[in-house]
Amino acid sequence: MTTLTIGARFMKAGRMYFFDPAGVTELALNDWIIVRTDLGLDAARVQLLSSDSPLLQIDPLLGEVVRKATGSDVLEINKRKRMETDATKQIAAMALERRLPVKILGCDWQFDGASITVFYSQADGDARVDLGEFTQSLEAHYGTRIELRRLGARDETKVMTGVGTCGRELCCSSWLDKFSNISIRMAKEQDLPLNQAKLTGVCGRLKCCLIYELETYQEVNGKLPKVGEAFHIPSCVSGSCGTSGCATTQGTNVVKESITVELATGGRAEYTAQELGVRFDAIPAHTKGVGTYGRDEVPSQERPTPVMGEGGGQRKRRRRGRRGGHNRGPR
Repeated sequence: MTTLTIGARFMKAGRMYFFDPAGVTELALNDWIIVRTDLGLDAARVQLLSSDSPLLQIDPLLGEVVRKATGSDVLEINKRKRMETDATKQIAAMALERRLPVKILGCDWQFDGASITVFYSQADGDARVDLGEFTQSLEAHYGTRIELRRLGARDETKVMTGVGTCGRELCCSSWLDKFSNISIRMAKEQDLPLNQAKLTGVCGRLKCCLIYELETYQEVNGKLPKVGEAFHIPSCVSGSCGTSGCATTQGTNVVKESITVELATGGRAEYTAQELGVRFDAIPAHTKGVGTYGRDEVPSQERPTPVMGEGGGQRKRRRRGRRGGHNRGPR
């Protein structure tokens, strides 16, 4: 049995949560709604409309929709946004007075004021600091529950936002709601120059966009003849040339879906995948907001993808024992 659900986000490009509409209708995308969770009332934006498809719901229901946000609710939401900016500056000043080795990134003030989530970062080399006394001071100052949440390098950039080398707003700040495991192997499979300055993003990690076209490159490179492979061109019927291959692949152009070959008779030629009779499967579009997430609103820092060696693992070096277990000494 399926139930109607609504997908909404509390933060821009944040995690998708699902709620029970509870009879609230006439909702549209990007509408503000007031929802009830275990922590109290909060405001969220609608990202997925009511649907009874179990494929859209990947997490259990977090709560239910109380009402569609009214004009006064929107004013309260904007007020909370201004309070978040002021609270970030105040908390950063309080941390500086105590000489805490942390960097305050931002705050998330709940709609009903029941709690404030403070995002901070810390240098990787520094030891973890006990922030219990700092948390108590903040709770006494604001009169509400305070939750401190440490972010990694990518999460810090997601909160601080910025502009990428493409000239647009960072993907993690504008629409990317989860991080993938990025490795240098992805750049190698796309024949990109292994220049660390060009492959590194604002966060200092490998760019998330390295995975966007990876499946296309794998599909094209996997079905077209490999570089150095000899094969018969379409005009050569049943190997009439009398050789094992009348053409050798010299290069692959994934964008044009073509290859450059060197003919056995001399000269070069270019053949497309259509001329070679190669067909590619359609790459499914990645659905934004549907996937697996971490435990927090902002996903935890990613771990590098392990690249196994040949044979599926590392080879262990065996130590040869001496005959008889005694050292015979030099000859």
